[in-house]
Amino acid sequence: MNLLLDTSSLLWFLDGSSELPDSAAALIESEDARLLVSSVTTWEIAIKVGLGKLRLPYAVGEELENTLTKNGFELLPLSNAGLERTSRLPEHHRDPFDRLLAAEALEHSATIVSPNPVFDDYGVRRRW
Repeated sequence: MNLLLDTSSLLWFLDGSSELPDSAAALIESEDARLLVSSVTTWEIAIKVGLGKLRLPYAVGEELENTLTKNGFELLPLSNAGLERTSRLPEHHRDPFDRLLAAEALEHSATIVSPNPVFDDYGVRRRW
């Protein structure tokens, strides 16, 4: 099963945070899961770090990428197909990160791991 983690789910998983429900953690840790992280997510992380809204125990960039790889995540580059699909999504939500994640989840037939119900409006399978 392809799982695409949104920003909060990824950070909570990497931090071992209790904010990530046990059911979501178990899904991420399941052996049949292909764990995907969008470059959109790493971009959002970089923006939040730059604005001082987020502090990480590792540097954004190569260190973050190494942390993802070490934890079994595959980093997805933003594709032209994902961008094109984003342009066709209905205006349920204006957050560009969420819209791009919805498009990428649809492009990769992925279930998104997120507490955000806005993904449901786009027809994306969501688990939490």
